[in-house]
Amino acid sequence: MTVIKSKIAGVGDVEIRLAGKRIAGITSVNSNHDDQRLPGDDLRIAHGFIDIQVNGFAGVDLNHANFRGDELVAVCRNLLTTGVTRFCPTLITANHKQLARNIREIRRACERHWLVRKMVLGIHLEGPYINPEDGPRGAHPRTYITHPDWGEFERLLLSGNGLVRMVTVAPEVPGGLAFIQKASQSGLVVGIGHCKPKPEIIDQAVRAGARISTHLGNGTHQMLDRHQNYLQKQLAHDGLIASIICDGTHLPDYFVKNVVRAKGKSRVILISDATAASHAPAGRYSLGDLEIEAGDDGVLRLAGTPYFTGSTLTMDKAVANCAAFTGITLASAIKFATENPAGLFDGISGKLETGQRADLVLFRAKRKKIHILRVYLAGRLLYSAEENV
Repeated sequence: MTVIKSKIAGVGDVEIRLAGKRIAGITSVNSNHDDQRLPGDDLRIAHGFIDIQVNGFAGVDLNHANFRGDELVAVCRNLLTTGVTRFCPTLITANHKQLARNIREIRRACERHWLVRKMVLGIHLEGPYINPEDGPRGAHPRTYITHPDWGEFERLLLSGNGLVRMVTVAPEVPGGLAFIQKASQSGLVVGIGHCKPKPEIIDQAVRAGARISTHLGNGTHQMLDRHQNYLQKQLAHDGLIASIICDGTHLPDYFVKNVVRAKGKSRVILISDATAASHAPAGRYSLGDLEIEAGDDGVLRLAGTPYFTGSTLTMDKAVANCAAFTGITLASAIKFATENPAGLFDGISGKLETGQRADLVLFRAKRKKIHILRVYLAGRLLYSAEENV
C-alpha cells in the first residue's frame, strides 16, 4: 500500500492511502483549515486535472490528416507533466471522411495502449455543425461547416464505438435544436459554441439538453449589442456551465472574474483549448488544414494574421491564472479543473474520495505559479519532476 502525506487545499494536512488503482482511505492529520490563496509555498495534493478540450499537444496535431493514434502515447505522457490525468481529444470542423478517420485512430490507440485508455475520457467533436459566419466560426474552415445531420453524425458515433462523448453545436442553425435534443437523449454532453443565437434560442437549447457554453467569450463577433447579446444571455443562464480559456489572452482577467461571479463555483470549467503548439517551442504548427504560429509571447495565431486559433495554454497554468485573476482560493480554482468537468460525465467524480480511482497530482504553489512535482494515474506514479518515471 502506498501512503502519501500532503495538504489538500481547502482541507488541510492529510494522509492518503492507495491500494492498487484506487484510493483506499483519506485521514485528516490535523484540523488546520487551509484557505490560502495562490502564494502559499507548501506541498499540496489534488485530484488530477481534467481537460475537456485538447486539439493537440507537444507537437502532435490530433486534427491532422496524417495523425496516427499511436502519437497519443506521447501526448498523454506530456499532459501528465502538466497535472492532467484525463482529457477529451478534440476534433474541429473537417470533412466527414477525415473526422471518421481520426476518430478511428483515437479509438484504436485506446484499444492498444493502457496509458491512452486510462487518460482519454471521450472524444469532443467541436464542429462541423457550427455557424459559418465570420466571428462565430473562429478559425474553423468554412468549407466543411454543415447543418446538423443526425444520420451523418451517427456514422461518426459508430466510428468511435462509444468513444465520442461530447459535441459542440450552434443551436440557431437549421436543425440545431432538434440535433441537440437527439444528442442529449443519446447520452452525449452537448455544448453550444461558435454560434450567435438569439436569447430565446439559448433558452430552447438548454431545454433541449445543452449543458455547457464552449469557451465562452471566444468564437464570437468582434462587435455586439451592449446589452442584448448571446454572451450576456449565456453568462446569466443558470442552466449553462461556462468553459473558459484562462490564459489572459483569449479573455482578460476581468471577464474571467465576471464569469466566476455570475456562474458561481459549481458552473465554471477551465479548459486549455491546447494545440500542437502547447508545451512546445515557439514556431509554426498545424491545426487540421490550418497553419498556426506560436509567437515568443506564447500567443497562438493563424499564421500571418492577428486571429487566435486555439492556445498554447496548459492546465497547471490555467488553474494558477484563474486564482490570480479572480482572487478565489486555490481550492476553488482546482475545482474548476477537476470536480466540475467530471460532473459532465458518468462514472467519475473528480474528487479525492475513498474508492475513487487514484488520479493524483502533487504540486507546490509559489509566486502565482503551480509547480507539478508528481502525478499518479490509477495508482501508478507516472511522472516525477525529479525523475520522469
